Amino acid sequence: MLKIKYLYSVIAFQVLLTSPLYSQKKEILIKNNFAIRDFYLDNDSLFFIKKRDIYLYNLKSHTSKNYFIGGYGLKLYNLKNKNVIVSASNELVRNVSSVRFYNKSTNKFDDVFYFKDGKILDFLLIPESKLFVLSLTNKKIIFIDYREKPKFYKTIELNLNALSRRLIYKNNILYFVTDIGEIYEYDFFNYKKTLIYDAGELITDFVIDQNTLVYSTIKGHLVKINLLSNTKNEIEINNNFVNVIMDFDEKYLICGSWNGTMYILNKESFSIDKELNIHKRAVLQIKKGKNNTIYSSSLDKTIMSWELK
Repeated sequence: MLKIKYLYSVIAFQVLLTSPLYSQKKEILIKNNFAIRDFYLDNDSLFFIKKRDIYLYNLKSHTSKNYFIGGYGLKLYNLKNKNVIVSASNELVRNVSSVRFYNKSTNKFDDVFYFKDGKILDFLLIPESKLFVLSLTNKKIIFIDYREKPKFYKTIELNLNALSRRLIYKNNILYFVTDIGEIYEYDFFNYKKTLIYDAGELITDFVIDQNTLVYSTIKGHLVKINLLSNTKNEIEINNNFVNVIMDFDEKYLICGSWNGTMYILNKESFSIDKELNIHKRAVLQIKKGKNNTIYSSSLDKTIMSWELK
């Protein structure tokens, strides 16, 4: 019996060594009293949005400071060459949302855009085109030109048949999904909207690369679609679902789930190579740091740092 136990131990150790990815050095960077919806990394600094403030946390000195932005912060971007933080928030006033341009050097807002007919569901900044995009609770997606701020101009308005909670911008194309499972691409240079796939169920997140689409659903499905051949691969996750997907490299996707588990998804074989217990509650955001370091935030009110080797 002891020999069998020893044999199992050796096999388990060999599996660990030959596994292409495994997690190590899990560390709590931020433990807060409020869930962190979004964050980004800039050199040795971690910026995160918490309710009505943006916080700067120095990863080396472990010091922090904060900037008041107002509203209920959802997303933030860094305009590196301008020393400006762009944040999207839902105001405390009903149906009012905002986009703020906060100047870190002067500690004040350079400009603020208010939208008074809906709350923000998702936000994209396209700095090379001086545009930002809002998906809203009034079933619209709008494009705002900010090149002449403090004046802001609505250039495009898309009327949808359902809410859109996920936006992706890639190669001059806006991709978005609706709550009824439709996935669209929108060429905003030619004003052309095209339905590229209908999943038939609520999609929680998606990534698209050339002719391959990967999406997750609230029913626990992870699906890979070849948009040329229309072939489909599917994984079903029991008693859980993926709500955040991050493209890690050419081979892997990192998927954050509702119960806090991270799934390492092999793109080629479309199989789960690893399940990692990183968070205790739903994952809200995942970002890639230097080398193989991963940062993730969760409803458990933490930002975690961990590595894949």
